Amino acid sequence: MKAVLFDIENTLVKESKDVSQYFYEAIRSSYGLSIDDIKLSDYEGHTVQETVEDILKRQGLSKEEVMEKQELFLEELPYAHYNVAGHDKAVLLGGAKDLLDRLSKKNDYVIGVATGQLERILRNMFERSGLDYDQYFKFGFYGNTSEHITRILDAAINRAEKDYGVKRQDISFVTNSRRYASAAHSVGINAIAVVTDPYSKKQLDHFEAGHVVKNLKECEKLIK
Repeated sequence: MKAVLFDIENTLVKESKDVSQYFYEAIRSSYGLSIDDIKLSDYEGHTVQETVEDILKRQGLSKEEVMEKQELFLEELPYAHYNVAGHDKAVLLGGAKDLLDRLSKKNDYVIGVATGQLERILRNMFERSGLDYDQYFKFGFYGNTSEHITRILDAAINRAEKDYGVKRQDISFVTNSRRYASAAHSVGINAIAVVTDPYSKKQLDHFEAGHVVKNLKECEKLIK
């Protein structure tokens, strides 16, 4: 039995427009702070908890002050994302549906999610891309699990091992983030970094662990 974990946002599906404002809206509604210069691209490879903590620390808040309203922030974030993204169609990256279809039809494969983003946001993106989330993913661990991607990956690995009998060496993690791919390598699973845009290409050019592929169509042969 083998398992494939996906970091979904910008790996399988992306927004058709810039929705960075949703983070600002969630911070304003939960912390009461108005910040208009958030660039989420500066936080590539960071979990939502890492991102909001860094942003708020730059505003002078202590770790304790961030934690005091963090749960409220995590509750508000999906609503803010929905309000900003609206009903605009999300974009499937090339080869995403074909890869998911092929893997889901294999009896000796299980597909899961490991990511620093929140589940409700990803489900909404999938719905707007025209795919059924539950058709593909059997389990998942998200940004509410931990602020550290390594701990999120560990939780997903443990689920694959205990519930599906998958050995650690038979688990692959597909992501567009060099930081996430390095984390996967550090916890002993196969890291496949996929180039989804010029920004990730620049980040992955000198990636030292695992494999880098130009697109999702090349992933399956590496997973095998």
